[in-house]
Amino acid sequence: MIRKISIYFSTIPAVFIDGTLYVLIALGTANSAALSTDMAAKYIDAQILFYIQWINGSMGASLLALKMFRSTAFAQHQDDKKKAGDTQFITKNNTGI
Repeated sequence: MIRKISIYFSTIPAVFIDGTLYVLIALGTANSAALSTDMAAKYIDAQILFYIQWINGSMGASLLALKMFRSTAFAQHQDDKKKAGDTQFITKNNTGI
């Protein structure tokens, strides 16, 4: 199952994944700001509000950690693959043009 998920996400361009992560982080931050107002406390039961804030905060932290992982560890992994010789880079100088 993890392999199928990995294959599926490898077909999606990395820029789309990063953009989606940024949008979800921004949405979670906006929700967190809205849920911390007096109006939220006034109209939402305290126990329900607590769990909504907890879930929203957990999801925001998870998405931020995933984005940080993609920015550092994933980039390092890609550099290591390039250094291993798995990928050949073609420049104008060696294409015969």
